[in-house]
Order: sequence, then C-alpha cells, then structure tokens
Amino acid sequence: MKKFTSRLVTICLRVGIIFAVGIALIFSSELEFSGNKMQAIATPLTPEAKSYEVARPAPQPTSDTEKDTKGVLDNIREKLNLDQPIAPSTKKFIESVKDNVGEAVTPAREAVEKAADLGSSARAN
Repeated sequence: MKKFTSRLVTICLRVGIIFAVGIALIFSSELEFSGNKMQAIATPLTPEAKSYEVARPAPQPTSDTEKDTKGVLDNIREKLNLDQPIAPSTKKFIESVKDNVGEAVTPAREAVEKAADLGSSARAN
C-alpha cells in the first residue's frame, strides 16, 4: 500500500507540473499575440511637445573646412617634427635595412619555390 501511495503522489506531481507549464505557455503566448502589454507608452502631455523638432546646424562652407584642415596638418607637422631633417643614425639604419632586405627575403622566396615544386611533383604522381 505504501508503494502505491508513493507512486500516486509522484504521478500527481508530474501531472500538476505539466498542467502548470501548459497554463504558463498559454498565458505567455496570449501576451505575445495581443502585443506587448508590459511596454511603457509615453504620450506627450503638451501641444508643444507634439511638434518639437531638433534644430540642426547648417553645414559650414568648404573654405572654413580647408582652413581647419590646414591648421590640423600644421599642428601634426609641428608635434612630430616633420620639418626637421632625418638624423644621421636613422639614415644609417634605413640604409642597413635596405641592404639586408635581400638576405631576409631570399630564404623565404626559396622556401616558397621549394614548396611549390614539391606540390607540383606530388600532383603529378
């Protein structure tokens, strides 16, 4: 008898849970189909608020923009010292990099060519 009552209780709990989930799904779908009723709706309270528009500034002529751009470019040139000549040590470094680029690129070029040769011979087989 004890076993029967425990099974009856678990079956009743399962049926109750299924029923509660079903009711929740029905109500949630009802809320979705009729629109979102939880959404806040704000209506203007005064006639001025209904006709309110944001004033936008008129675009400035291009001559002002060119003047502003020139000022910005002059500022950048001044801050980065672009008017001054390149230091001799920097020139030496640039020249050494130019001279050594061939040494760095040649092994990579040879590796690419070798991989291409291996790939073409593998396709031929």
